[in-house]
Amino acid sequence: MEIQQKIIGLLVAAAFINGTAYARHYEHKEHHLGPTGLFGVTSPTNIKITKVQEGSPADGKIEVGDVIVAAGGAAFKGNTRRQLADAIDRAETKKGKGVLTLTLESGRKVDLQLKVLGAYSKTAPYHCPKTDAIITQTADYLVKTERFGRLKIGLLGLLATGEQKYIDVVKKALHQANWAKPDLKLTLQGTSKAWYWGYTALLLCEYYLLTGDEYVLPAIRAYSVAIAQGRDAAGLWGHRMADPDVNRGQLHGRLHGYAVMNQSSLPLFISLLLADKCGVKHPEVQAGIKQTHTFYASFIGRGTLPYGVHDPNPKSYNNNGMSGLAAVALALHGNRPGVAFFSRMSAAAHNTMETGHTGHYFNQLWTGLGANLAGPEISAAFFQKTRWLHTLNRTWDGNFTYDGCGYSKGTFSYRGLSDAGSHLLNYCLGRRKLYITGRDAAPSIWLKGREVSDTIALATMDLAGKSDGQLLALFGHPMPKVRLGAIWTLRARKHKLIASIRKMIKEGTRQQRHSAIGYFGYKCPPEQALPVLGDLGAVLRDTSEDPGLRAAAAYALCWLGEPAYPYFHDMLKFIVAEEPDDPLGKIDEQVGRSLNVLCKDPYAAGLVKDKGLFYKAVHKLLEHRRATSRTSGAKLIANIPLEDFHHVANEVLYIIEDKDLTYHSYHNLGPQTEAISLLAKLNIKGGIEAAFDILNAKTGKAGFKIRMLMAVLPKYGANAKYALPRIKAVNAGKFQKRWDAMIKEIEQSTAARDMMGLEEAKRARLESEE
Repeated sequence: MEIQQKIIGLLVAAAFINGTAYARHYEHKEHHLGPTGLFGVTSPTNIKITKVQEGSPADGKIEVGDVIVAAGGAAFKGNTRRQLADAIDRAETKKGKGVLTLTLESGRKVDLQLKVLGAYSKTAPYHCPKTDAIITQTADYLVKTERFGRLKIGLLGLLATGEQKYIDVVKKALHQANWAKPDLKLTLQGTSKAWYWGYTALLLCEYYLLTGDEYVLPAIRAYSVAIAQGRDAAGLWGHRMADPDVNRGQLHGRLHGYAVMNQSSLPLFISLLLADKCGVKHPEVQAGIKQTHTFYASFIGRGTLPYGVHDPNPKSYNNNGMSGLAAVALALHGNRPGVAFFSRMSAAAHNTMETGHTGHYFNQLWTGLGANLAGPEISAAFFQKTRWLHTLNRTWDGNFTYDGCGYSKGTFSYRGLSDAGSHLLNYCLGRRKLYITGRDAAPSIWLKGREVSDTIALATMDLAGKSDGQLLALFGHPMPKVRLGAIWTLRARKHKLIASIRKMIKEGTRQQRHSAIGYFGYKCPPEQALPVLGDLGAVLRDTSEDPGLRAAAAYALCWLGEPAYPYFHDMLKFIVAEEPDDPLGKIDEQVGRSLNVLCKDPYAAGLVKDKGLFYKAVHKLLEHRRATSRTSGAKLIANIPLEDFHHVANEVLYIIEDKDLTYHSYHNLGPQTEAISLLAKLNIKGGIEAAFDILNAKTGKAGFKIRMLMAVLPKYGANAKYALPRIKAVNAGKFQKRWDAMIKEIEQSTAARDMMGLEEAKRARLESEE
């Protein structure tokens, strides 16, 4: 033992010497350091203390400015936070007696007395005494302080314990709350309702399904009907509900500001699914469930969820907990392929738990819940990888904190939300008392044995270390991130597998074929892609082929430029044809983008040979419910000759007026920007007035509108001078410098052009034919 202590001492001393180079290179982030009561900034070999909480185990023993170089006798090396968390967990065991020994840079050792909570079992959070101990102290803290958080997540955490004494606390809170009363009246007007309603309705539903207390049923019905009525035309939500008052009195119109957010939409969707289980039957609720499910089911197998109505992200397993949210939602809907996909995605995201837009609070709340739906084994493996965060976020008084240090200054709260509730839900996964924590989960999709270890290993998969053949085998992997990574890694090498990849286009599984087609697409060296042009074209032209593969072939072809021009008309035909199994129009959206990439100016390239076909495709894109497709259609006609304008005049005007409430995406002003720019290019009046009408509309985000104006007004040049008083009156906010530069540009313009009215422009065809 004496020799062992000397060795540890030498190692620590060596760390002092080697660590001096690092000692002053701390991260700028201040972190919470678990149940010690300490806060500090870290370097690879030490932690500099920035705060000591009064009454905590460290109070009076460690001071601000002290530098810790070792914990539990082990010198820090590399990830100091994880090493500290491991030392805390060891100290909290019965063997450790709660004593955490910290070594300071001076060589002085300090013993902190922590609570003895026991050791984690290998199956934690399942069948684990330490997990149960943490559940109890966290639940007791919530009961004592009544700090349940703005979204009531603390109450959800108490429910998840399944213990009657805590359920009684929830019952008391609900029976006293105005927002749960049987005579509750709700309106669709107001800010931030999506957040409050989603989590409130979720809580009420879980409470009823756990207890059968009919007191909350009227409130559940009120919330679910209002939520369903407040969805937009895509079946989604933003910060607010879709307010009829700003949508000509219609339900399911446009959302405020930048519109749709999946982070707020998914809890609302979950609450509707739970309300359905509670017996709420209302046409709006069931229609909303069907519509919203259609949207989220479209992401299965394709990637994690983006911010709003955007494409799936195949480069990541998770986006601030949204893979977990999707797994929970699809489990409630009974979509087992969806649960299998998103629960595995969640589990593979264990190493990105501190990432997320505006902070990672929802990541730490939902990702573990999603992974849990893949079964107890994967839940335990995920917990082993992430429990260090639980340990460091746990406070000495039984609470948890939010270590939101993604910015220049540490943040230890997230907008009044309950950190204790968030962590408590994850600790209660093994109890499976709530639907969101795994009640009635489907064992048929649970991962076991090698599947578990393989899924956890996805987070750190070394693609560069794999052979060419191994990379090719990954072309059929169920995870999009793996498939995409394999494509790019293999393509960066000199290899002899081109023939095998070409063969895979014809004979592989659907995933393999999709990957093989993608290999020859974006950024593929022309010497590899051009010889395969015919293979890709054959897939595109085969109308009996899977539409998704045909669209992938179109996207691969578009990057080949002029050699792929012969397929321009095939893409037009593909768009014009109806796809009954594509209710969201994703195929047309993808092929429309491919046309834009393939040829910037189809008129100059001589590709507008069949005007009937061309303008049918353009019309379909201009009438698409998604803004990206409308933009693609507008870009196709960016160089339309005046004599052809009559083909699209009505559609262009319709886009500019922007009054269609059936659009699925509308915050992006790309379509209006392209359409007004087209008017300017053809010397057609009305574009400036239309742009200001968009600025003054009740819906839409101001910043997007300002950028649209800055894009289109200069295109009118001297013809915009008459509008300068109106332009100068606009407060452009953070864009003011660019706005002023635009004003100067217009003022300096000298060549005014003769402008025509819309009807005169439509008649240009007749004049050209005379």
